Amino acid sequence: MNKIKIILLASILTLATACSNIPLSTMIKMMNLNPLETDPKQLVVAVVAPNGVNVRDGDVVIDFSFRTNDPSTSFDHHFPVIINEDYAVPDSLKENIEENEKITVLQLSKEDAQTMAEGQKMVKDYRENNEKGGAGSMNVRLISACRDENFSWGNSELNVYLKTQDDEDFFLFLEDMDVTKLDGDIQRNINAIPNCGEAE
Repeated sequence: MNKIKIILLASILTLATACSNIPLSTMIKMMNLNPLETDPKQLVVAVVAPNGVNVRDGDVVIDFSFRTNDPSTSFDHHFPVIINEDYAVPDSLKENIEENEKITVLQLSKEDAQTMAEGQKMVKDYRENNEKGGAGSMNVRLISACRDENFSWGNSELNVYLKTQDDEDFFLFLEDMDVTKLDGDIQRNINAIPNCGEAE
């Protein structure tokens, strides 16, 4: 297992220790994921949210970083994924949806997918010529959402699914994320989830 995979796994284990939003099956899945071989154009994020909670462009971010002693071969990217309304949601994912829920599919922009691909190539080239291969990581974060007139305190949790290859199924990445606690406050905070009209 190379260093970027080890750090990716360590990051997931740290998050899992801090909260219960990352299923064990996801940790096992990520152990076998090589971020350097993942085609950025095939990365797909699907958010299942209750009616009343909306996910917008940039509410989910893909982090991709690589660190060496040479600044010219180091980077720290934070890619906001954007909604793809034309994406055909597979039946296997629809089966997990209840009547009062909806699916929002997001992907990297063409420009960000290209930037990520260039970063992957930089890492590979660096490791071919350096025994100390540097340290890297990749992560997917839900950073915000907004509420509309159908929002309910009793139904404010959502699930984030991830797909890394066209020929694979979505897998559950983050489970039961409470959008009223995304700001890190222990107490539920209405200010943590802005009104969608005000957020635009």
